[in-house]
Amino acid sequence: MTGPKSTTPRHDTGRQPRGKTRNDILDALKRADGLTVDQLARRIGVTAMAVRKHLTALEEDGYITSTPVRRPVGRPAQLYRLAERGEDLFPHHYDEIVVEFLADLAALDGPGKVDMLFNRRAERTWEYLDERMRNARTFDERVAAIAAGMDELGYLASWEQTGPGEYTVTQYNCAIQRVANVFPQACFYELETYRRLLDAEITRNCHMMSGDHMCSYVIRRREHVASR
Repeated sequence: MTGPKSTTPRHDTGRQPRGKTRNDILDALKRADGLTVDQLARRIGVTAMAVRKHLTALEEDGYITSTPVRRPVGRPAQLYRLAERGEDLFPHHYDEIVVEFLADLAALDGPGKVDMLFNRRAERTWEYLDERMRNARTFDERVAAIAAGMDELGYLASWEQTGPGEYTVTQYNCAIQRVANVFPQACFYELETYRRLLDAEITRNCHMMSGDHMCSYVIRRREHVASR
């Protein structure tokens, strides 16, 4: 029996921006198409030295980018803008839009069309994970490849062997939780995807939609199931 195995490193490894000055800088950059150090200092009411300190940290963590711009006199200045990661700090409502679209589709064309969409999404997920498993030679490696693939898709997944021929894949995040709250088809097709990928008995024993803080799948190799 082995302990939990992590998969890939977390995607957000940088520090989260904290503090009023950093938040003021991010807000100012969101409202403008690029600002220099001096412009930021004037807008938020702090010294240029303080701004530079925060800009250095924000750029190191991937929240902003900088490009040199020529000035009439003197050295070129750096123009700072939000990077994609910085944009992600501001509110977005993609999940709500997806839920609305799916609800509209069900109202216009019936729930069968919604099922078709989730089925097609599951097919793409299966293809992605199946590709990840291509070089897996043992059952352990296949389980590990699935967990790594789900982790890369944003599910904060890990796996462990819990007994002879028995494994558990745990997902601590649901990348589409707001959609799954309204459309349980998402969860159904996720379980079916696991079953298609592995020749095994697979059950879901923890489920976020049922109030658990994670989703976990118990995987039992068929030869061990038959011998019980």
